[in-house]
Amino acid sequence: MTEPKKKPRIGRFELRAELGRGFHGRVYLAWDTQLERRVALKLLLGTGGDKASREQFLAEARAVARLAHPNVIPLYDAGVHGNVPYLVFEFVEGELLKTAIKRRGGLPWEEAVAMFRQILDGIEAAHAERVAHLDLSPNNLLLDTQGRVRVMDFGLARLVGRTVDDDDPDEVHGTPRYMSPEHFRGGPLDLQTDVFALGLVFYELLVGHPAVPAEGLTGVRNAITSGSFNWTPLTQLAVPPEIIAIARDALALDKSSRFSDAADMARALDEAMQLRARPAESDIAVQFLLRRLHRRPEFPAFSNSIVEINRLTADDSNAGLGDLAAVVQRDFSLTNRLMKIANSAFFDRAGGGVSTVSQAISLVGTRLVRMLCNGLLVFDHMQRGRPALQDALVSSFVAGLMARHFGQRVRRELAEEAFISALFNRLGRNLVIYYLEDEFVEVQRLLAADVPPLEAEKRVLATTYAAVGAAVASTWKFPPALVDSMAPLLTGVWSAPETPAAALHAYAHLANELCERASVEGSDPASLLDELALRYKGVFKGSPSLLGELLAASLEKFTELAPTLGINATTSGFCTRAAAFCATAAAQAAEAAALADPATV
Repeated sequence: MTEPKKKPRIGRFELRAELGRGFHGRVYLAWDTQLERRVALKLLLGTGGDKASREQFLAEARAVARLAHPNVIPLYDAGVHGNVPYLVFEFVEGELLKTAIKRRGGLPWEEAVAMFRQILDGIEAAHAERVAHLDLSPNNLLLDTQGRVRVMDFGLARLVGRTVDDDDPDEVHGTPRYMSPEHFRGGPLDLQTDVFALGLVFYELLVGHPAVPAEGLTGVRNAITSGSFNWTPLTQLAVPPEIIAIARDALALDKSSRFSDAADMARALDEAMQLRARPAESDIAVQFLLRRLHRRPEFPAFSNSIVEINRLTADDSNAGLGDLAAVVQRDFSLTNRLMKIANSAFFDRAGGGVSTVSQAISLVGTRLVRMLCNGLLVFDHMQRGRPALQDALVSSFVAGLMARHFGQRVRRELAEEAFISALFNRLGRNLVIYYLEDEFVEVQRLLAADVPPLEAEKRVLATTYAAVGAAVASTWKFPPALVDSMAPLLTGVWSAPETPAAALHAYAHLANELCERASVEGSDPASLLDELALRYKGVFKGSPSLLGELLAASLEKFTELAPTLGINATTSGFCTRAAAFCATAAAQAAEAAALADPATV
């Protein structure tokens, strides 16, 4: 009679069955012969066997062992068998999240949020100990028999600060499809690395398939490092925009744009759910979006510069010209461009030019210098972005020049205010283009499907471009009249403005609407100008053809100022399309005049 074959053992743990194998190890169902209980034992393959590596492994194991949370499977023991490290976890019966998703597909968004919130709770406990998981995926998340989500397999966990060597592309730590850009590009792997993986898990919970469909390490690498994620399925599934925003921000390529850790992500998700509970309260939606902007690189510092200038130039400020000049002169680019514009034929009021910032402020006026500095800071900060944004900024500047002409017909002071109001009228949209490009693209897709503009914006942002712009302008301490001028215009025919503020509102919208629509290829100038002249007949006292002439003149003036703004007008897409529009408009006007009076031919 043969004796039964002995089970292999690692220390006091008897291996009974292989539960699975992954990129870096094998997991076994084991029996703890000392405490007489089932455990999950993971062998970490491919790790260093030298003394330093073993000591680092044990230090990290101690950190993981400190984690005690209902959504984390605890670590019972750790050791080294031969030269192979191993970890021993509580054995929990249940179903892998990956298996559940394959079985059910994407979850209803409310259920997905509730499940994901449990995952965040578990990872938050690890992050509170400054421990990063670094291998988060649906394969490392378990639904136990009570329906609770458990984070497991901290086998690749690292104390914060570990760096991937970019010179060793074969050094891969984690499951490729759920890796972060820094895994492939090199750099520190930290809590924000986990945030990226959390975004990928959340996407998969909502949609039912991975955010990275590519196969093979090269395909996965390219998809992740380029941020090639398809957001359309989420909108098709009617996932609310503020919920989609959580996944978008987690999957930012730039780490500084992501949530700082799982706790930060959990707070944002709670805010998003609060917004869903009170969707009619637009202020909540705006504040939610503002917090997203403040996570973007450079935005806080950029905002602080604008706030400081506006604080020094407020009506109740006791600051002198020297104080404002000192702030302006901190930024060489701002100083250089302000002086050039102040000395241009457009703004020079001294006749002989100005040579110092203080002179520019004194001669041009504190209010105008303040708004010029605001405009130049925005333009300089944002025009380095993608072509669509540069076109939008150029369009806003040309609209400002047009609005200035409208205001000049009333009084000189209103002309400068009209210029600034039109320049900032589309601030919210331009900020979204720069900081939230995916959302802007989605709005454009809805507009192409004939969804009304305000409805399209609310579907994607839970608020409107105008509300975002007004909120940011308010935090920047812009004058109330300028903030109010950002409000959307009602449809219908506009009568004559009864107040200067109403005039600024109308001029800003007329100029921006004309610029935007004139830059759309294939538009018919005659029809567009007739339409705008009719709708704004109480605002603009002139013929449709005069509107075209004003656009052409404003475009010519911008071409003169463009080098000062760092813009090459000859290569600007907006300038090219708008110039073609103006040429066609002039030809149509000449043809119409000839038909009306043949003697003029």
